[in-house]
Formats: sequence, structure tokens, C-alpha cells
Amino acid sequence: MEIVPAILTDREDEFVRLARAFYAAGVRRIHLDICDGIFVPTRTIAGHDELMRLDMADVEFDVHLMVADPANACEPWRGTPATRMIVHVEAVGDFAALADHAHDCHKELGAAINPETPLEKLDAVNGTADFVQFMAVHPGMQGRAFMPGVTERIRLYHANHPHTAVLVDGGITPETAPVCAAAGATVLVSGSYVAHSSDPGASLKELWNSISSH
Repeated sequence: MEIVPAILTDREDEFVRLARAFYAAGVRRIHLDICDGIFVPTRTIAGHDELMRLDMADVEFDVHLMVADPANACEPWRGTPATRMIVHVEAVGDFAALADHAHDCHKELGAAINPETPLEKLDAVNGTADFVQFMAVHPGMQGRAFMPGVTERIRLYHANHPHTAVLVDGGITPETAPVCAAAGATVLVSGSYVAHSSDPGASLKELWNSISSH
């Protein structure tokens, strides 16, 4: 099990502040949400230039691209500390081609799926995606409540694809983390619970404890 804190911001200074706070808490992988204002209403920093200026060489990043046209979206991240890219099945036409491009950029590529999108949408990426990411909230903002119906979707997918890594993003708290883990999640992405905390390290520990106690 892996717990990855997330950053969603339209300001570089806020990005730097949170990245450094997570680093001080012992985090060595950070989830960066990128929104284009089209696929979702929110617009964030572009991310790749800010990441290159961050100068934290021993931290790896997951980049969650909530963008309408991800066809060439991996290219700007070539050479950055981003090692895992995530695109939405709702936005990708040819996932296999994009996966080839991501791998050429030395990135893993994951397929994210929104809460209301039929699970059958993942059929087109099975065997091609390096992992899948279930959205447990509507994407584009932090602080939204976990949608309980997503748990059964995770359980069903994991039962049919037990060797595929499953990320869950949105509404991750000490109450929902163990539920996701029991359903088959291997990575939990926590945004507001950690990012809005006065003590990110303590919040991460609470998430870990909630899983280990079940």
C-alpha cells in the first residue's frame, strides 16, 4: 500500500510550499493535479516548468492530467521528475498510442476513470495501461466527499484484474482509506486531508494507522 499526497493549485508559490511541506514530512512521491479549464472547470499551473524549477531531485511525481486533449501531453514532462502520468479514459481516443509515447518518454501511463463512467470503458486499456485510477469524487477540485458507490467498482475491477495496480483518488480520510484498501486499492491519493492539514506528517500517519488497524 502506498499513500501519495496531492497538490492542486494555480499558484507556483503554493505548489512549492506544499511540495516542501510534504518533503519535510518524509514524502518521496507527490501527486500533481493538472487541469486545463476545459475537461474540468478548474485551471491550474501548467506544472512541467514549475517542476523543473523545484530542485527536489529525490522526489518522484505522479502527474494527473485532467485535460481535454492529452494526445501529446506527455512530451512536456520528458526529463522532469514525473515518473507516472495519468490520463482520463473519457478524454483519450487511442490509449495504446499514448502509452507508447509515454513509455518513450520513460513514463508509466495510468488510466483514470470518473465515478459515473461505465467500467466497460476500461476494457480498451486493459493490458496496455500500467495501472488504473478510480476517481472517488468528481474531478477538478479538492475537498469533495468520497462517493461510496466507487468502492464496489474498485472491488469488481480488482476481482477481474487482480494483478493491475489500482489507485483511488478523492475523499481519502481515515474513514475511507481502509474501505478502499479492503476493496483492492494499492495506492491512495489524498488531497485536502493532507494538503490542508497544519501537520501533513501527522495526517499521513493517521491514514497509515487507519489501514494498519483493519
